[in-house]
Amino acid sequence: MKDYLKYYRPKLGESWLIMLAILLIGGSIFTGAIVFITNLILPDLLSLTGSGWSTPVIYVLPFLVVFLYVYLRSRQSFFDAVRTDKAPYPDPPAKLGKVPLLLYILLLPVIIVSMSFILDPLTDWLDMPDFIKELFEKMTQNNLPTFLAVVIAAPLLEEWLLRAVALKGLLQHMDPWKAIAWSALMFGVIHFNPWQAIPAFLMGCLFGWIYYRTRSYWTCVALHAINNGLSFLLAGLSPQISADTSLRSLIGNTPYFIGLTGSLILLILVLYYLNKKLAPAPILHQSHERNESLPADL
Repeated sequence: MKDYLKYYRPKLGESWLIMLAILLIGGSIFTGAIVFITNLILPDLLSLTGSGWSTPVIYVLPFLVVFLYVYLRSRQSFFDAVRTDKAPYPDPPAKLGKVPLLLYILLLPVIIVSMSFILDPLTDWLDMPDFIKELFEKMTQNNLPTFLAVVIAAPLLEEWLLRAVALKGLLQHMDPWKAIAWSALMFGVIHFNPWQAIPAFLMGCLFGWIYYRTRSYWTCVALHAINNGLSFLLAGLSPQISADTSLRSLIGNTPYFIGLTGSLILLILVLYYLNKKLAPAPILHQSHERNESLPADL
């Protein structure tokens, strides 16, 4: 499949099709069918409410539909390219430029903690319904199945879809800032509620910019995992905290505003440093016609 993906770059319309029709609608139907059939054979084994080992299973199932769609589309694109003697799309490797790897790794949690302070007030004014609170509490239950779903599966699958498929495709067909904004909007939409969607959009802009500059899928996975892992850890350390508790109400006004000020300064400095030291963004030739010949061994 890796070779097939070199010939597949979805445009904006198809990216939205994948997010809305394939993932949210098709994935939901597929998941519901699997749960229904499974429970007919083994009653109460899986629950759509997500409890126990149902949580990671229910989370992964919709992405199987996306995997199948992307595989079939990329396979079709590959064979179309073979028939018309067209070369693959540019696929630049991940590069850090002049940023030392160890420093780069250390900066990732700094970015996420800073963003956590900055994004905290954005949804504090929204009243959270009880059913959303219950959903969030299930998502942060301190157990192994929830950890696998939230800290492992979610970063791997969502970053593959949003950055390694959608954003990679959009960067081929439009200006970088538009591609990053659209992919971030998709990131917000698939979370399906404003308490996650608004921070997800802004996080998606940050992840998208880093992916644009580094082409590193694993950096985006790491950032996503750190973000989700901090929420999981906080819920484990303080299970009595409500899902709609803001960071400001948790630590108090003075410590929060000190942290917010420090976070703004620190994030600006980190992003300025990365912008100066990371490798230049690769040129993808937006109007790439793929008119070079395929390698002979294909």
